[in-house]
This record gives sequence, structure tokens and C-alpha cells, in this order.
Amino acid sequence: MTDVDGVSGADGGPEPEGEPLGDSMADRVHRATVEFGLDVASAERLEAVVDAAGDVPDELGDVVDALGEPDIAEAAWTRWSDDGLLGEPLDTLIDRLAELDGSSPGVTWLRARHLTWHGHTAESIELLEAARASGDRLVLADIAAVEADRSDAAAARELLREAGADVDIDLDTAFDPFAADRRFAQELAEEIAPFAMLRPKPMAGRNDRCPCGSGKKYKQCHLGRELHPIEDRAGWLYVKLMRFMQVNAALLPAAIGDDIVDAVTDPELRQMVLDSYLTVDLALFEGGVAQRFLDTRGSLLPPDEAALLESWIAARRSVFEVERSRGGAMDVIDVATRERKTVVDTVPDSPLEAGWKIIGRLVPVGDGYRAYSGFLPVNDDMVASMTEAFASEDLETVTLAIGQIFETAATQDDLRDAFDEGLDMSALDELLAELGDAVPTDDEPKPDAGPPPGVS
Repeated sequence: MTDVDGVSGADGGPEPEGEPLGDSMADRVHRATVEFGLDVASAERLEAVVDAAGDVPDELGDVVDALGEPDIAEAAWTRWSDDGLLGEPLDTLIDRLAELDGSSPGVTWLRARHLTWHGHTAESIELLEAARASGDRLVLADIAAVEADRSDAAAARELLREAGADVDIDLDTAFDPFAADRRFAQELAEEIAPFAMLRPKPMAGRNDRCPCGSGKKYKQCHLGRELHPIEDRAGWLYVKLMRFMQVNAALLPAAIGDDIVDAVTDPELRQMVLDSYLTVDLALFEGGVAQRFLDTRGSLLPPDEAALLESWIAARRSVFEVERSRGGAMDVIDVATRERKTVVDTVPDSPLEAGWKIIGRLVPVGDGYRAYSGFLPVNDDMVASMTEAFASEDLETVTLAIGQIFETAATQDDLRDAFDEGLDMSALDELLAELGDAVPTDDEPKPDAGPPPGVS
């Protein structure tokens, strides 16, 4: 079982793969030009930066210069993450870079990201803010990510605009946070777009207690920088988790997916599993990424989002029996606890038959529950073993149990059809469209969406 180092709840990081036998520098450079869109000269500089993590050279001037190129710096972080080198393996290099040129925007950005990885969020933000005037694209984008975690989409949007990202997003286009051809700033611009377009309504009276959960009066807390309702921000919170994982543990969902489909021969079914939110959800919760996010970035979240995330982490994956299914909602019974729950929004397009046994992870949102990872049907004779495995909350145990569904399937064609109906919703754009009719269309007059006080 392959986990990612530095993620709370994981067993440990993969051993760095190093350079495969027969893999020349020319091959590595070529792959870098394809993967990151760099020219040959930039790809060569990238490889030098990547190698510096394992064997820190005496002279680091070229590394500092290369980190001053945002495309190279961002690609280097991706490579270090993919190779399991975040954390201790990078410490020596970063300490040496800080001693040599701690004021360089590229070095500052790298130090700030690594501080966040280690859980030192306040120090990371302090470094980023000190480098803000440099106008460095990566520095501005990571400050924007801080504002996004605070759910201040308007402030994040202005920072991203300054960073050169296209913030005029077509909301009819589906957003994929794992798109390989997008830069971090552009993906963040797409993430916040539904919430940046519309200023939320007042949340309370001036002297009322602020509904965000801070305990302060509204006028002392969120007056002038209102939040959208928590029911609308719930999907955004899930995407924040995915963004955090993409930066710090991007390969974990794929590693989990590989274990699940180990016995699957149907290529279409294999790809459906690997592309689904099942693997993402397992990485976030049983894999510990959500807890890591809460420990690292939880102080940035509005209090109601932090409390919501705590309830999600406390929730447990389970087997459910379908009691009633209709458009947009489904009543289920938790087989382990016999508790009845109503799932809203995140349900299969076609209603499921009463009596079906399905596995999923229900998280509370408002008065109902959502299943961001979807559902997967399970045979009655597997219910007991699944329930026992899920109760362990252990990533490897849960993953192997889910893999048995595919190993024991009578025909993979039938399972593929059921999987398509119940799990592969391909609906991240729907998570981000939870404002629904509140977001104006091109045919409707748009309300004042100017920046909140303090944002020019």
C-alpha cells in the first residue's frame, strides 16, 4: 500500500524512485518539456533544481536564479512532491537557500510552501506577505490561496488578477482541480469564481452575534465581508481539501486507485475508478489528508467551516440500505448503526431500488447529508466484512475491502454499469455551483460585485 509521507494518518511516504535504469538526462529533460510545457533550456534548469534536493551543491546561485522563474519553481515543487521529497529531504536545501538569498521571491515562496507543509502556517504567511510587493506570480497566488481558505473570494480574485491569472471565468465550463495543463493560480481562479461573482447577503443584524461562530458581534466580525451560507460553502470546503492534497500529496489518490483495481481487467472500469471521487475521498479521510489540512490550515477557515470539517472527519464510511430514492434526495439506513439519514444533492441521477445495499461516506451539511464520493453497490454477503473493515478507519484495510467488490464481481460489465450509475458522477462543477439560482446568468442583471472594504 503506497501512502504519502507527511500526511497525518498515512503509514509513511514512498521511497524516492530516483532515476530509472537507462533513463538519461536527455530523457528526463524531454519528459519535463512535455509535462510542464518548458523549453529545453528551462527543462535542463529544472532538472538541476530537482537534483539539488538529493545532493545539495556547494554553489547554489544557479538554483536561486532558476527558482526566480515561476514555471520552473512550480514544476520543481511538483516533482519533489511526486518523488516523496517534501519534508525532511528538502530541509537542508531550503536552509542553505535561505542563508544564501532569503529575500529572493522564488526562494521565499519555496520556504513559505515548505513551512506550510511542516504545519507552520503563520510563519509561512508572514514570509509571503513580506514578499508581496515583489509581484511574484507564485507569491501572489499562494496569498490568494490563504484568502480562499478564509472564504474571501473577492480578495483572492484581486490577488489572482494581479498575478496574471484569467479571473473572468465561464461558469458553464466544468472545473477540474486535477487538470494537468493548468497552473495553480489559474485553477484557484476557477475554484473561487462562483463565490467571487456574487457578494453574499448580510448574515445578521449589526449587533447580533455573528453566525460564523466566532462569538463576536456581527459588526465586529463579518460586517462588510459577509460569507455565503454554509450550505453553499460546503462544496467549496471539499474543494479546498482537494487543492491542499494536490499541492502536498498529489499521488495518493492514484496509489489508492491502483490498489482497488488491482484485479480489474476491464480497462474502462479501471479508468472509471481511477477518475472517480472514491479514491479522492479515501485519501482525504482514511488517508488523513483532511486531518492534516485541519491541523495546518484550520486556523484560516471561518469557524463554521472548521466545525463542519471536524464533523466530516468524525463521520465514518459505512454500508447503507436504500429505503427510498427520488430525484435529488435519497433516504438510507446505516447498516452499522440503524440510523436513518437523508442524502441530498449528491445522489445518482437515476433513483436506486429500495433494498439495495450501497457503500459510501455521508457527511453532514445543514439538515441533511451529502456523499461527495458517491455510492457503490455491494452484495448482501459482503455487508458484514465491509462494515467491519470500515469500522477500522484504516486506509489499507478499507481499500482492500473495497477492492474485493471488484474481485468478486460476476461480470465486470455489470459492475461498470452500476458504478457509472452510483459513483462516477463527474460532478465537481456541481459542487462549485451550489449557489444555484443565486448566481446571475447572462440574461439577468448582475448585482454590485465590487470588492469589499479594504480591497482596491
